[in-house]
Amino acid sequence: MTVKQAKQAAVRDRVLAELEQLRIVDSHSHTMLKSEYYGHEGGFGLFNLMGYFTRDILATAGRRIPEEATDGERWEFLKGVLDKARNVSYWRHVIITLQGLFGLEDDDLTDANWSRVNDAVRERSRDPDWYHHITADVCNIITQVRNVRWYQDWEPEYFTGVIRMEGALYAVRQEQREQLAEHLGIELSDLAAVKQAVTTVMQDYKGRGAVGIKLGHAYWRTLAVEEVSEHHAGQVYAKSLQGRELSFDEEHAFQDHMIDWLASLCRDMGLIFQSHTGVQNNWAHIPYSNPLHLLPLLRKYKDVRFDLFHAGYPYAREIGMLGKHYQNVWLNLAWCYAISMEATRQSLSEWIDLVPGYRLLGFGSDVFAPELIYGHLVMARHCVADVLTEKVARDFLSLDAALDLVRKMFHDNPMALYRLG
Repeated sequence: MTVKQAKQAAVRDRVLAELEQLRIVDSHSHTMLKSEYYGHEGGFGLFNLMGYFTRDILATAGRRIPEEATDGERWEFLKGVLDKARNVSYWRHVIITLQGLFGLEDDDLTDANWSRVNDAVRERSRDPDWYHHITADVCNIITQVRNVRWYQDWEPEYFTGVIRMEGALYAVRQEQREQLAEHLGIELSDLAAVKQAVTTVMQDYKGRGAVGIKLGHAYWRTLAVEEVSEHHAGQVYAKSLQGRELSFDEEHAFQDHMIDWLASLCRDMGLIFQSHTGVQNNWAHIPYSNPLHLLPLLRKYKDVRFDLFHAGYPYAREIGMLGKHYQNVWLNLAWCYAISMEATRQSLSEWIDLVPGYRLLGFGSDVFAPELIYGHLVMARHCVADVLTEKVARDFLSLDAALDLVRKMFHDNPMALYRLG
């Protein structure tokens, strides 16, 4: 090892050590509640820990791992998928989890080791202390900023609530409207009543500690929002109340109006506006999720804090410029390391040159099972250590600035943005 290589290795070790001892905020969570985890029918095993690799299973095999099959049959099914797709980051996320938590000593799952790993998952997931041990002790998480759907709750010991708001976009649909009306015990006779109902829901949730709202509509429609008057949106709502079928354009216009109104609600209530941007499900229309579609909303609501997810991938350079030029934008690396470690390295390296460090959020687990938080966090730590080591060695970033950025991205920034503690 040369002197230069030794210096770089020492910097990387120092950055990793800082990351591993740091108490962190998980800036985007879907993790099941502790009560759900121990109430899960049939418990957990290896085949419950596929995470986002499920999407590659579907893309490769056309179906999920069969639930009705024996574990041996499931392994044979999974092995066929791995023969085609074990290279992707989603699978490496699973392997890191199995190695770190369930004693997998090999580089991959094989006929010789899968059953032993499966048994280890079953045994440990039954331990009443396991859930807390992973999240609090192993991952050192202060809180997870968790997506919470309407009428649901969260466990404050582990989570901070952010409320999903797709329900407001679909208030023109009878089932959604009736559910909201029944929950509040009121009549939703016009658009003003709908807005008051949504405000009441959010006031209740904010009183219980929720810090913002989240919209994930980029999965199925464009992020672009046109100006739609309250009068026109009210006409569309009135038509839906009459039981008349709405056209695509009418429902889309109603959604545009409500998205704009939700931004104003965030301004009035001091809430974060979280938005899915970038990577989607199989067969999704990728351009819908381009974060540049948000420009009119960002300019109109300069006093609202926008928390934009997933590096906008594959629009990471575009979202980087939003972070550079829009002081109301925070860039959130939720999900990114599991999507592609290399893409995340490249994006973060560019952002460090562009975006003031206080508006970078280093980690959002974005997983369902608590075990997978660990695997994702390991990937995150190593990616960030790689990038900062390179920045110190090549791009004139001081080691002190690099370590400061670690603390900002994983602790200080989310604590400040979400007004925690």
